Amino acid sequence: MITKTFITAAIALIGAIVTTAPAFAGDISEDHTPPFVSTLTRAEVIAATLQARDAGLIPGGEQFTFIEEQGPSLSRAQVRAETLEALRVGAINRREKNAFPTAAQLESIRMAGLKAVPMTMASR
Repeated sequence: MITKTFITAAIALIGAIVTTAPAFAGDISEDHTPPFVSTLTRAEVIAATLQARDAGLIPGGEQFTFIEEQGPSLSRAQVRAETLEALRVGAINRREKNAFPTAAQLESIRMAGLKAVPMTMASR
């Protein structure tokens, strides 16, 4: 009985979708964006670009500035120790409960990270 009701509902839903689909077909294919029309000539754009570059508004013209990556400030062991301590003291959000760590909890987390440093140095 449940299967028959389910099939009937599914057929009704498919019928409703098929009958309303042509009404929305035009909205999908039409492009409503008006074409861009520039009010400046090519020479005016080049002059404005050069002026902005000379004024320091465009750093390096078309050159990219690459920032060299710096290594992490904490070792893997420190991050792991701090994460475990934060979980232990309840300073990490869980589900919908907001956790606002106290100064004492933050200090405990920091100390756990510092304690992990000598252990990693000794294990090497």
